[in-house]
Amino acid sequence: MKNNIADIISWHKGIGYGAFLLIALTADSGRSQSTLISVSGPPDTTHQYEGGLAVGGDLLGVSWTTTSAFSNVNISIALDGNSGATGTAYLTTKIGPGTTIANQIASTSFAFPSISTLAPVFTGLNLGAGTYYLLVRQTANGVNGNGVWEGTPSPNLTLAPNVTANGEYWSYNSVQSFAPASSFSEGFTTYFEYRVTGLPVPEPSTACLILFGGGVAVWRRSRNLIGF
Repeated sequence: MKNNIADIISWHKGIGYGAFLLIALTADSGRSQSTLISVSGPPDTTHQYEGGLAVGGDLLGVSWTTTSAFSNVNISIALDGNSGATGTAYLTTKIGPGTTIANQIASTSFAFPSISTLAPVFTGLNLGAGTYYLLVRQTANGVNGNGVWEGTPSPNLTLAPNVTANGEYWSYNSVQSFAPASSFSEGFTTYFEYRVTGLPVPEPSTACLILFGGGVAVWRRSRNLIGF
C-alpha cells in the first residue's frame, strides 16, 4: 500500500514537471515580439504626403494582410496636432458600404500629440490570419487647427514573413455615422507612418512538436520516479 501511494505521488510529480515544461516551452516560442508591419521614413517637409484631418469630413486608413496569427498586438500611429484636437481609431476586417459593427475588432479615442509622435492607439490585441484596416478620423478641433496623420515621401516598409501591405485609403466629405462603412478611394503605396508589433503564434505543427516533446518528458520523468 505504501509503495502504491509513493508511486502515485511520484506520478503526480512527474505530471507537474511535464506541465511546467510545456508552459515554459510555449512561453519560449512567443517570447520575442516582432514587427508585423511598419512604415517609416524621412520627415515630410513639404507636407505633401501627410494626411490632414478635419471634423466630420475626413477619414484616413491603411491595411495589411497576414496569413499567420499574432497575440499581444500593439498598434502605433505617427500623429501630430494642436492642443485639444481629438480623434478615433478603428481596427476592422472590412471597410466600405455594407461594413457593420460586426466587422470591428476594436476602436479607441485619443488626443493628438502636440509634436510628431508614434502614438500607441491599440495594445494587447489577438489577431488571427486575415486582412485588417486601421482607420483614423478627427472628432474635435484643436485650439489652432486640426490633427495630422504623419507621412513620409520615401516610405521604408518592414514586413514580417506572411504579411503583405495593401496600401492606404481615404474618404472625404462622405463619412457615415459608422465611419468604416464610408466609401473609400485607394492608393497602392502607403505614405502614412505606423507600426504594428506582436508575438507570433506557433503554427499547429510547432505546437504539436511542443506537446509531443512535453509528453515524452512526462513519461520519462514518471518512469524514473516510479522506478520502472
